[in-house]
Amino acid sequence: DYYVQDGVVPRTRLPEVLRRIEELSTEHGLRVGNVFHAGDGNLHPLVLYDAGQGETERARVLAEAILEACLEAGGSLTGEHGVGMDKACSMPRMFSERDLEVFSRLRDAFDPEGLCNPGKVVPTPRLCGEVPGPYRIHALERIGVGERL
Repeated sequence: DYYVQDGVVPRTRLPEVLRRIEELSTEHGLRVGNVFHAGDGNLHPLVLYDAGQGETERARVLAEAILEACLEAGGSLTGEHGVGMDKACSMPRMFSERDLEVFSRLRDAFDPEGLCNPGKVVPTPRLCGEVPGPYRIHALERIGVGERL
């Protein structure tokens, strides 16, 4: 099995981040195949694991650690494939509480009923557990379908 990630780092930091990924791979006891676009710093590490051997959670943790390495190098959680549900809970590591509130309000302005890709990109309490800041009712919760998030 493999868990593919998508992050981006400044091109000048790519060798450093690739070394860090190798260290993380060793620390977590899982192999990582690094696929990347050297010209623009986009990384697509493939975390290799065996779900049949109970390695799924370890692969997820390693994938998150790789994204953290991207952030520490001045990069981003995603280079070209978006945030979706997988990275929504990591958004507070990259954006301030105020930024996330603006994202949420902007999304609500264009999609007040919460019908477009519900529960994706912007962290929600249902998706992420505790999201920094005061609890705010998500648009889908307002119309009674929040349990789907």
